[in-house]
Amino acid sequence: MGSRSALYRELKELDLIENIAELDAFGYTIIPPEKVGPPEQHENMKQAVLRVAASRKGCAIDELPQFFSKGQELMRFILWDDPIFEKVVLTPSALGLIQWLVGTDCVLSLFDSWIKGKGALGTDIHTDWAQFDMPTMPPEAFGANFNYVLTDYTKEDGALSFVPGSHRWRRWPSHEEAAYWKDKAEPVEARAGSIIIWGDHLWHGSYNKDTEGLRIMILGMYNRAHMQTQEGFRETVTDEALARNPVRFTRLMNIYHSMPSGRSGRDAERASEAPRGYNSLFDTEPAGDKFTTEGKRDLLSYDREATNAQMKAQEELAATGKTWPDLYHG
Repeated sequence: MGSRSALYRELKELDLIENIAELDAFGYTIIPPEKVGPPEQHENMKQAVLRVAASRKGCAIDELPQFFSKGQELMRFILWDDPIFEKVVLTPSALGLIQWLVGTDCVLSLFDSWIKGKGALGTDIHTDWAQFDMPTMPPEAFGANFNYVLTDYTKEDGALSFVPGSHRWRRWPSHEEAAYWKDKAEPVEARAGSIIIWGDHLWHGSYNKDTEGLRIMILGMYNRAHMQTQEGFRETVTDEALARNPVRFTRLMNIYHSMPSGRSGRDAERASEAPRGYNSLFDTEPAGDKFTTEGKRDLLSYDREATNAQMKAQEELAATGKTWPDLYHG
């Protein structure tokens, strides 16, 4: 079971066992606002999203409705726009369920906001499975999504929609199936402050927004650690961000991954300094100066001394009857 046992115990402590069952049965679950954070947190997050939108549009916050009078925008890569957002990616209830889907060593792939105005069209039924050359999906999800809804969510408000149980079909919908389910999928009904979690196998879309005002949310995706992220957190995170957040944040940024390899192979020394073991969902202790951002590697250099030492280590290991993979996996 490894770290999954520790994760299960903490999810039980958070009273999220029913949510695990919903992920298995339906493919998605909704965490209520009181298990996400206090009311003032939800309002502060909403205001932060509005500030980002106003800054990018070059207008005052109260002028935003005119920009979204009949449309919507997915505002990309907002994590570094305000330090308040860093708290979202570490939300214990959401991160715990995400790790249940994609592993306790998962990494952050994207972190965006979505603002939707009256008249904005819905999204067609699809999955977020990104392995486009694989016609079928494995039992395990490779990616897990969250939507942190900052305004009340109903069908009329242009909410998400799901085809419950479709995560078990392990394939993309055909064009005909997507058209069939567009107006028949189950709409999400959730209060502002809720977080919706689902894996990348589930068929989903969204409805048109028919009400006044703005639909506002923060969304993100976490991937298994072997995958390439959609946004460049590894390349843009700062030492200051690592220092003010707990160790789990460092792992989400993926900065100690030994790939990509260069002429001298993977960066084994860097990988050996990475945080290991299970990081508690309740750990809020800042990491301080334990970890740093990765310096630029010269992937075209060949370290003759280091590679010769690796060959010698292989020879010594072989003499004990073990094999090269034993050395590679430590």
